[in-house]
Amino acid sequence: MTIVNKDFVMELANEADEPCVSIYLSTEAAREGNFHKVEIKLKNHLSKTAKKLENEWGFKSSEVDEFLQPAYELINDINFLHHHEIGLVLFISKNKFEYLRFNHSVNDQVSVSKHFYIIPLLNQLMLNSQYYILALSKHSNKFYKANSDNITRLKKYEVEESLDDYVDYEGENTNIQHHSHKVSASNTVYHGRGIVMEEEKEDLLKYLRRIDKSIKNELKNKEVPLLLYCDEGLFHHYKKVNSYNNLFDKFINGNPENLKMSEIHEKTWESLKEYIQNQKEEIIEEFMELKGTSKTSLDIKLIIPDALYSKVYSLLIDGSKKLQGYFDIQNKEVHLLKNGNETYGLFNYAAILTLRNGGDVYVFDEEVPDGVNIEAINRY
Repeated sequence: MTIVNKDFVMELANEADEPCVSIYLSTEAAREGNFHKVEIKLKNHLSKTAKKLENEWGFKSSEVDEFLQPAYELINDINFLHHHEIGLVLFISKNKFEYLRFNHSVNDQVSVSKHFYIIPLLNQLMLNSQYYILALSKHSNKFYKANSDNITRLKKYEVEESLDDYVDYEGENTNIQHHSHKVSASNTVYHGRGIVMEEEKEDLLKYLRRIDKSIKNELKNKEVPLLLYCDEGLFHHYKKVNSYNNLFDKFINGNPENLKMSEIHEKTWESLKEYIQNQKEEIIEEFMELKGTSKTSLDIKLIIPDALYSKVYSLLIDGSKKLQGYFDIQNKEVHLLKNGNETYGLFNYAAILTLRNGGDVYVFDEEVPDGVNIEAINRY
């Protein structure tokens, strides 16, 4: 099973082999123990795919069987069918077979096209945003990678020593007081629980620098938030040595030392949900402020040629809307057609072109204001 992340979405966007099969399947029945219903639905989806391959792509029966063989093998895998999730997505091409499980609702649909259908993934990518957690306490430093559904401990990036080995730190500071002298920031002293004596501060910073250096090996070239779970005193000291550009400005105040990994996940994800919602609102606000100016376009007939030639900087799409047609690349013309072997989802195609050329794509289902199905912000 593959994890939804930007690298995987880019692999799908860059797929060159045609046809590309995308199967989205709701598997909520499996949670109620009705595995047979999920099996039947998957068989029906594969049967529909087979007919499209034969009727629209000229596949022979033997070619269809070979093309879909990995998917049929999943049906015979009892462990696979008994896995409890809400959604399942299959991506199949000549040289690719991938599947994803979603912990969010999925609309049943089959796409056999020139491109993989990635619009639902782009919506999921934001909902399932990845982040890192650094849990600091008196006796340990633990490093995690997480998203809305999962959390994984990354032990190989943790420092073996504990804070105890460096400094006599009381910890669990909930009432820390910060006094900053005017001379310089280096004279800052923290009083209260979690006291670090001035002469021990350099040992503490040395320890935190070791942690920062170690986790940097995983964080290199990443653009996801790093969230700290520790007492307030440690948070303030860690900020001094932090070299990662995406340290989350909020932290979970407390001692994570004796918490289960699931408890750490639950507490940190609550903070990230608020962050994601704020991100959505800021993105939509930017698009709405520029709407109607020379920097934006709402016309798919303009957006697709612009995206092809790297003009589109970012793209906003209402994931609940669809538009079928095709792009005549020789004449640079978009044709709107509901049916036909050469047609495909134009919003999906615009998203693929934008991603291929280094732009950002945002897909929302509910927050997009009325009247905006797709909007592009251009680089120039």
